[in-house]
Amino acid sequence: MALDLEDLKHQVSDESELLVEIVEDTEHLKQWTEVVSSVFGIKVDFELMEYLLSEPEATFYSGILEGNPVSSLLLYLSSGVAGLFAVSTLKKYRNRGFGLVISRMALIDAFEIGYKVGVLRASALGERVYRKLGFQKYCDIISYELEENKMYLEE
Repeated sequence: MALDLEDLKHQVSDESELLVEIVEDTEHLKQWTEVVSSVFGIKVDFELMEYLLSEPEATFYSGILEGNPVSSLLLYLSSGVAGLFAVSTLKKYRNRGFGLVISRMALIDAFEIGYKVGVLRASALGERVYRKLGFQKYCDIISYELEENKMYLEE
């Protein structure tokens, strides 16, 4: 999905109880990885995220509610495009607009430093949120994976 970031200027932000912060240290990055790992049911590679934390193209966002991280997002800036990755909200806190709030903030930050286009790969759960921001679907991306410990050979 893609969005012309200029369109965000015309949107009115909803009031939200979510405080969105930029992750700047490894302690908060650990909390960020815990949220993403929990939401996606995977173990996020902390060392890779720690490396990205030091890269100027990557910005980690954490959504805080009552002092606890409940939502996460990674903004990656490259080739004039702002990419949203790992947008996640803990199941207990969904349907409160937190994905919308954290995504909007990251995209506005990208726009303010000169980026014009936002992109992401939406899950079925997230697609309706991104449409509210103005994202349009332009293609489908299909992923394939091999079953673990099996090899398929064609003869």
